[in-house]
Amino acid sequence: MTTTGDDGNGRRRPPPRWSDRVAVSDIGNGFAYVPGTILVRGTEAQERATDLTGGRIERREDPLDRGVRIWQRVVELKDVDPLVAIEVLRSEGFEAQPEHVFFAHGCTACETGPHPSLLAEIASGAFGADPYRANPYRANPYRANPYRANPYRANPYRANEAPMSTAEPAAGRSLPPRPPLPPGRQPRIVILDTGLAGGTDANGQTNPDNQRPAVLAGAGNPPRIGGTIDRADDAIELLDGPTTFPPDGYLDPVAGHGTFIAGLVEQLAPGCQVRVERKIRPLGDAREVEISDAIDAEAALPVQERPDILSMSFGGTVFEDAAVLRMAVLAARQKGIVLVASAGNDGVCVPQFPAAFDEVIGVGAVGPDGPPKWTNYGDWVDACAPGVELVSAFFASFDGKFPMMNSVDIDSFHEWATWSGTSFSGPVVVAALAREMVIGNCDAGEAARRVIRAAHLMRFPCLGTVVNL
Repeated sequence: MTTTGDDGNGRRRPPPRWSDRVAVSDIGNGFAYVPGTILVRGTEAQERATDLTGGRIERREDPLDRGVRIWQRVVELKDVDPLVAIEVLRSEGFEAQPEHVFFAHGCTACETGPHPSLLAEIASGAFGADPYRANPYRANPYRANPYRANPYRANPYRANEAPMSTAEPAAGRSLPPRPPLPPGRQPRIVILDTGLAGGTDANGQTNPDNQRPAVLAGAGNPPRIGGTIDRADDAIELLDGPTTFPPDGYLDPVAGHGTFIAGLVEQLAPGCQVRVERKIRPLGDAREVEISDAIDAEAALPVQERPDILSMSFGGTVFEDAAVLRMAVLAARQKGIVLVASAGNDGVCVPQFPAAFDEVIGVGAVGPDGPPKWTNYGDWVDACAPGVELVSAFFASFDGKFPMMNSVDIDSFHEWATWSGTSFSGPVVVAALAREMVIGNCDAGEAARRVIRAAHLMRFPCLGTVVNL
């Protein structure tokens, strides 16, 4: 939990809230967006937007050289509501939209019983024996933890809550050595998330290996597993720029999220080349332009460096569409990259993006008793995979300030954690695709057709193909 601290006058500062970083709207299904910013496309739209808002253009680089088709950010709007400015621009025939904010999908506060849409079928025994009880990534002794409240729901009406981490220690976890995938091509996987566990050395210098769990050591030069650094307890910037919440001894809300995901891939498909890029901030929010730019950068890489699979464990509802993000997704698919995204944890059928794009494999969750009540669902969800109380890699050593609870230190982590959410169902699908690429000697697109699209595969209503390794 990222909390308080001293404000310099001996008073306790309140914890940061979503509203310190994002604005929310109840238009349509509701959505979260970056305050003081709009996105426009076209030279004339840029000129009109700056005249209307008094803002300035913050130009984006375009590694794919799309020229005037690229969307640009208009920032520092002067006393103009971004949504009002967008409405005016669109009424005049210009392309304009807010910059959406998406949220990490790791955690749930809901009960983990069967999904409401399947209660009748399960009660009747229509699904027969439960195939999920063989999942080895379970056994969570911390179910009584009262800090399971989920701040990551894509629903923007929760934006005033102070977020907390819901990762829990996995005591005594050991992973026997697993043989790597059979010889052949090493699938390249890029995870857009919080980064990979790292820290500082005794001299205060950045040390990527300081908090790296052993399972993600990533031997080799360059390392087979790498990425930008994610710290367990980092400074959190607020809307007004220089104001930050400094490290305070508590685990940040989504710290370790990317490490946990990389650990799932390594456990289920060992031997892949994995890179975790930090695009989700410590509170769990990710901005549309930054995500789109990251996808563009991956699509622009030479073919021998380009990822086969891109993993995105975040999402949210949007204003009509998310044209900026979709433009990047389309470019990546045209380059042969398969994109996988989590569906979210709200227990609703409202489409969440990027998972709901036709070009993205959207993934919901299943658990030991079938789909949990909190998994999102709908005809836009393509697959489902284990997402309840999975165990995976975490920071090598972190002991936060939370007091003992029932003789259990709920924020003392040693290499392993247990976590729930569709955030972690997505990487199971990623691992399944990677394994099929190697075993089936095919590219990622063909792997997706075999693992997700094939007509003979088992499916749940509104949750798509069941994937389990």
